[in-house]
Amino acid sequence: MIERVGLRMLVIRVLVLALVLTLGVRLYYLQVVDKSELTKSAKKQQTREVVLPAPRGQIVDDQGHTLADNRQGLVIAVDRSVLQKQSDSGHGVLRRLATVIHVPADQLRKEIRLCTRGVNKPCWTGSPVQPVPVATKATEAQVLRISEHREDYPGVVVDAQAVRQYPQGSLAGHEVGYVGAVTQDQIDAAASEPGGGLHDEDTIGESGLEKQYDSYLRGSDGIRTVSVDPAGAPTGTVSTKQSQPGDTLVTSLDQNVEKIAQRALQNELASSRKVYDAKNHKNYAAPTGAVVVMDPDTGQVVALASYPTFDPNVFLGGISQAELDRLASPSANTPMVSRAVQGQFAPGSTFKLSTASAITMDHQLGLNQTGQCPPSLQVGNQKKTNYDSESLSGNISLAQALAFSCDTFFYRYAIQGWNSDQKRTDNGQQPVEALQAMARAYGFGSAPGIDLPSGDQTSGTIVDRAYLQKRWEQNKKQYCANAKKGYPSVADPSRRAFLTEIAKENCTDGWRFTIGEAADMAIGQGETTVSPLQLATAYSALVNGGKLYEPTIGKAIVDPHGKVVKNIKAKVRRQVPVSSEVLDYIKNSLSFNKPGVSGETAFTGYPLSKYPMGGKTGTAEVYGKQDTSWFASWSRSGSQRYVIVGMVEQAGTGARAAAPMVRKVYEGLYGIGGTKKNPAKAALPGGQLPSALPKITPYANQAPSGDIVGVEPTASGTPGGTALGGLPPAVIRANSGRRVRRRRYRRYRRPGHG
Repeated sequence: MIERVGLRMLVIRVLVLALVLTLGVRLYYLQVVDKSELTKSAKKQQTREVVLPAPRGQIVDDQGHTLADNRQGLVIAVDRSVLQKQSDSGHGVLRRLATVIHVPADQLRKEIRLCTRGVNKPCWTGSPVQPVPVATKATEAQVLRISEHREDYPGVVVDAQAVRQYPQGSLAGHEVGYVGAVTQDQIDAAASEPGGGLHDEDTIGESGLEKQYDSYLRGSDGIRTVSVDPAGAPTGTVSTKQSQPGDTLVTSLDQNVEKIAQRALQNELASSRKVYDAKNHKNYAAPTGAVVVMDPDTGQVVALASYPTFDPNVFLGGISQAELDRLASPSANTPMVSRAVQGQFAPGSTFKLSTASAITMDHQLGLNQTGQCPPSLQVGNQKKTNYDSESLSGNISLAQALAFSCDTFFYRYAIQGWNSDQKRTDNGQQPVEALQAMARAYGFGSAPGIDLPSGDQTSGTIVDRAYLQKRWEQNKKQYCANAKKGYPSVADPSRRAFLTEIAKENCTDGWRFTIGEAADMAIGQGETTVSPLQLATAYSALVNGGKLYEPTIGKAIVDPHGKVVKNIKAKVRRQVPVSSEVLDYIKNSLSFNKPGVSGETAFTGYPLSKYPMGGKTGTAEVYGKQDTSWFASWSRSGSQRYVIVGMVEQAGTGARAAAPMVRKVYEGLYGIGGTKKNPAKAALPGGQLPSALPKITPYANQAPSGDIVGVEPTASGTPGGTALGGLPPAVIRANSGRRVRRRRYRRYRRPGHG
């Protein structure tokens, strides 16, 4: 028994000794080995961080004109730590503030509470000691009212902050894009970024160039570390890390050319709506359109005009649901959709560039061979005609077929190719599908790869057997259901019957690539769709010897000190599989140095000897709509070449609307027209694009700091107190009878803007 007790005591002693040793090792680790981490942890309990948002970098055109920059805006914020010291926890302050900024007090309480577990948005995800913005578009009247009764608004802070603005309004609005408040998901995704990632106070690019180049434009936020007492109230500033402004994005867009293109587009739309369409017995609707101007030798975009458009300024400081609904409404022609980059339209005869390349490179037609251009041609069980059943007698060359834009000439080779492919598939072989292969080589059927977000550009549609098979398998049930129901919600009887018939065909034979579809594709009809930008890159390849570019809008990134940190150059996606002989043949066939080329009449009196050019019109027929007008062209001034594509939806033939519109762009670009006393001014002197980057004024070299006025803070000990910072001159004058203090404030001023 005594031995057993002794054994137990020994075990207890060993356990106690082990615990003491473990505790000693842990204490040694914490106090000696891990002393620095313990110190950091202690300091974290005594300090808080306040984010100093970085001014966002500007976006400029190729000559330095501002497309996006910042202005000084008044922001009203609430300092939670001051409110918590009030006897009623600040409820009275919030009630009074609510009447000033017209936001319910209950909403303000929700916005300034901290986001913690169980607290749903709205709530504050930033630092507990950071004033919470509650009005980002404060007016002078609101600020003045608060400043005159500052004793009623302890903890209410007004500061001058950099607010995004778009000085050119809707000009290139789709491409420039807009910014918005950062979301928690975006903050989490950027947590691993160098420079601290994103904070709740930040804005972030939501579309266009603002989104594509956000990491450069955003800059790096600064941090002010403040000490706090046990209750979490700030007691002083420990350290400050200044913010680093964002970089400047220099674009290849030219503001002057953009204005000319937008004006030419809007004028053509307005004039087309006054023209009677004898084919449809009403005026042309002309609801939308686009103009693309490109440098075919560099792949840089000079202008992208689209109608309707929108002003990105409407998104600043938040946008109403009603306005957002209008911008996305089909009844308003969805202004937020760029017809130049996101639009999908049947290209009509402009697509014959691809078809002519396909039938020659597939050895269906030699350049010295001829074919026929009858007024109509039997295609399967359909009789297909030329536009207005026009024709050319006898055998004609490919050059004549392109210049005259003879549909039946191209139908014949599409039929031959389809028959050859059917024999291959019947024998279990893969079809060649030469038309589709060449179309994809020219960039149709895939996104152009422009430096805009992927959701801001379209691929268009190039139909082949595999595409139809896949679509049929995915939608067969719906096709058959629609065929059975017959579209009862469609009011127009003829359209209802048409849709029902299509649904029946798709239900049973939707997987077939028919001979009629092959013929339609050859002339850019049927399901074939492209964007104006895709067509511009294809014609650029024709002009530059076959290089298909992934076009760019960005040209260079310049840091806040004026140093170029990155030059942006368009990548060559591929060399189109077309010989230089064929490319030259097509280009010469469509040159305006001889009469008879479609669209050439729109350039009567134009100085072609000084500015040689060529082009191809297109007239796309769309069921239930008026014809879409196209014109794809190229021109030269000295060594500088341009490709300009114009599209006007529901405006008739290419020669009637699109070609005259594009002529106006060339005239404005080169300065053609006017009088001797008042000659036209060229958007680009000598027709030349700038050879060098514009001079960007570094932030450090910009104008000296300006004055800022603030009402004297209360004795709260809070950094900033209730100071009202950044009041404009009008507020300063109106408030001159009160005690005010002045401090210096650095304003980031942009070139040409004060």
